[in-house]
Amino acid sequence: MEISALQAARKAYQPKLPAALKKGASVKVAKGANLPAFADAEKIAALFPSTSNMPDLKFSAGEGEKLAKPIHVGVILSGGQAPGGHNVIAGLYDGIKSLNAGSKLFGFKGGPSGLVDNDYVEITDEFMDAYRNTGGFDMIGSGRTKLEQVEQFE
Repeated sequence: MEISALQAARKAYQPKLPAALKKGASVKVAKGANLPAFADAEKIAALFPSTSNMPDLKFSAGEGEKLAKPIHVGVILSGGQAPGGHNVIAGLYDGIKSLNAGSKLFGFKGGPSGLVDNDYVEITDEFMDAYRNTGGFDMIGSGRTKLEQVEQFE
């Protein structure tokens, strides 16, 4: 794929990052107390038994720690377009890869409907590099699907 001089300049841009987020840095994760939902905690726990009441996580700069096991992370963009969507995804991607190279990031296409419809893409180095510093939400799209029906939660 041929890119313009502007696209090449954008791709070369390196955003300023806090020390804990720089490539090669590590992050320390401390688990806190489990956090129930703000409202309707019992209903939400019944609908999402595997993900409700998860622990509060505190992130800080680490000292060379890596994750023993790779993790799988999903990202969904929802609502209107915004200029920094691709760099948010790039930050997530770079962060989980720096903790364990075997970690994977999955982008749900079209916002919440991608989750409901099981429509996703694995974000790889080559895929990510095509979108770095290009603004927008084009990589996986966005949506305003509301999760309201029992079938959607299943």
